Amino acid sequence: MNNQINNIGFTIDAGLIQRLGFELVGRAETAVSELIKNSYDADATIVEVNFINTDDTGGVLIIKDNGTGMTKAQLIDCFLRISSTDKVHNPISSKYHRRKAGRKGIGRFSTQRLGSKLTVITQTQDNSSALKLTIDWDRYVADHDITSIKFPLEVIEKEQVEGTTLIINNLREKWSKASINRVYRYVMDLFQPDYLSNKSMQQNFARKDENLFQAIFKQSINGESTTINDEQISIFDKSLAIIEGYIDENHMAHLKVVSESLNLDDSIIINYSTEHPAYSELSDVYFKVYYFIYNRPQYYKGKVSSPELNKIGELSKTASGVRLYRNGFRVLPYGEVTDDWTQIDRRWSSESGTVNVPLSNKNLFGFVEISDPNGDTFEETASREGLIENNAFRQLTDYIHKALSIARNRIAEKITQFKTESNEDDYTQKTINEEKTEKELVDTLVRLFTTDNNKEESDENYSEKKEIIKRINKLIEETGMLRVLAGLGLTIGEFTHEIKQFQPSIQGSIHQLKNLSIPANGVAILDSLKQNFNDLFSYTRFFSATISQNSTRIKEPIDMLEMIDLFRNTIKNDLITNKIAFEVEEYDFDTYTLPMHKSEWSSILFNLYSNSRKAIRRSHANGQILIEVGIKGGNVFIRFNDNGDGIPEKNRNRVFNAFYSTSTPASFNAPQNEQLIGTGLGLKIVKDIILSYNGSIKVVDPANGYNTCFEILIPRNKN
Repeated sequence: MNNQINNIGFTIDAGLIQRLGFELVGRAETAVSELIKNSYDADATIVEVNFINTDDTGGVLIIKDNGTGMTKAQLIDCFLRISSTDKVHNPISSKYHRRKAGRKGIGRFSTQRLGSKLTVITQTQDNSSALKLTIDWDRYVADHDITSIKFPLEVIEKEQVEGTTLIINNLREKWSKASINRVYRYVMDLFQPDYLSNKSMQQNFARKDENLFQAIFKQSINGESTTINDEQISIFDKSLAIIEGYIDENHMAHLKVVSESLNLDDSIIINYSTEHPAYSELSDVYFKVYYFIYNRPQYYKGKVSSPELNKIGELSKTASGVRLYRNGFRVLPYGEVTDDWTQIDRRWSSESGTVNVPLSNKNLFGFVEISDPNGDTFEETASREGLIENNAFRQLTDYIHKALSIARNRIAEKITQFKTESNEDDYTQKTINEEKTEKELVDTLVRLFTTDNNKEESDENYSEKKEIIKRINKLIEETGMLRVLAGLGLTIGEFTHEIKQFQPSIQGSIHQLKNLSIPANGVAILDSLKQNFNDLFSYTRFFSATISQNSTRIKEPIDMLEMIDLFRNTIKNDLITNKIAFEVEEYDFDTYTLPMHKSEWSSILFNLYSNSRKAIRRSHANGQILIEVGIKGGNVFIRFNDNGDGIPEKNRNRVFNAFYSTSTPASFNAPQNEQLIGTGLGLKIVKDIILSYNGSIKVVDPANGYNTCFEILIPRNKN
């Protein structure tokens, strides 16, 4: 037996080149961008991209830069070496100290994706001659050893002092004017805009400064050359609002919403706890978004005209969205027209009919920048199109989603106020006919209701008076019922949420029961099942009572102590689950309100409880809720205290505005009912209910040991 050991190793099939060119670079736009990245890494200040006779296949693409060029050694050891580690070992460029864009060493194979033949002409400042290399990509076919394929390297006269020219012949695709415009915008978007933040300068990110980097795109057809320009920047100063934020080194998430025309300037912290930050894997993240509503020029107060908005609206169909930049370079496909990486479009679709202020990608022109020079937090996929969806990426997505949702609510709040003010202004500008009609109605009412009340029913005005009163009462009744239904909707949302919490437990118990042959422990499982059903039916009975009462439009005096006791029993399991202590202090006993709908109080209490639960969760405190009930003058008072994160004093009055919310919006993957509850309408509806009964609600100083208190005064029952 021959025990001799032979040393052997891998060989490489030439077909690998095709895989590198086609499979790792999925789109032609990506291929061009990879080549421009190489020019940037070579410290070029200008790169010219010229599409020649590309209106059909077989055209020519020339990419010429004034970078440092390549020596013979660099050409052989770096350019011609598959998966070169040069950029890993030398991540910073030598001349301008730029952070290099590429790390995988496969960018030059992008040319194989674009055309069948590549000519490289390169020269350095120190050499008196240039190098010319011509590569025929079609020779790299399967069943051939890659090392057997050779191409000539020529020494030629220099074309320029330094730099590299790539000539790609026999383009595999035709490039229409529209497709060149797309790749131009794609490439221009590739480099982080200098108008995003000053971090680009601090970290030597790509910028469009006169001394750093400029890409010039041209299209040449039969000798006629056209330069392509970027006009998008001019639209940003026309936006309705600017939304920007950052995550600092302590992982705290900040947000600022500014709109000059809407008189909006809000600064918000999304997560309030430094001990339990929601974005523990994020820091040094910054974003800026320009927000538009295209069919409401009146919101802009003369800042932009209807034709301008229409033009921007048309542009939004192809160029809107929130783009992501990593270390100064665009990461695709985030922010493309069909991409919804922040889940904003999905959220807007689910909210259809509940919020009248739009928030979709078409309303946004935005930019997100992340600093991750070593790729420790965010890493590109092998195709270089997208990031690996690790926990950091999920946190980033959640942050942008929540920030935009909060910003929309702030904008909605101001637009609601704007509409109210506009309606008041519109009243003074009504037409003569409208004014006459309203004046006649007022005169009629004055005439009818100032007549002698002692006159008999035969009074000629009686029937007209009766009809008007009937109509007014009907309107009042309908308005009240709409308010009831709105409150009932919120109640049902909470009801659905709570029922869902019990479903897994019930299903689990039933499943276990089916697998039992009725041993002794079957009794415990039956007891558990019985308890779960009891909890379920407790909610069912509570809501059935309130709903059935509204169906008959019955009002009755509400005993607040009894109502709160019923409410406490309904939420007792939720209190246990969320570890919230719930106390009631009774100062008086005859706490009957004037006749009301029970559903109105269920809506009020569930809203206050839901807000408290969220505030407690944000503060990470051992939850405590205290309800104080008593009599104050001719009113029943209810004080709802919690030890959550509190409400800043400057926002105490704003919490009752439509669309203003103290809570952080639900994550994009939260259940729909949770998403709807966080729209900022709950306290507005609560206030409307209370005001309709001549009551009041306000934020007051809380009891000792608590951080927030809502005080409600509602007239007592007079009987």
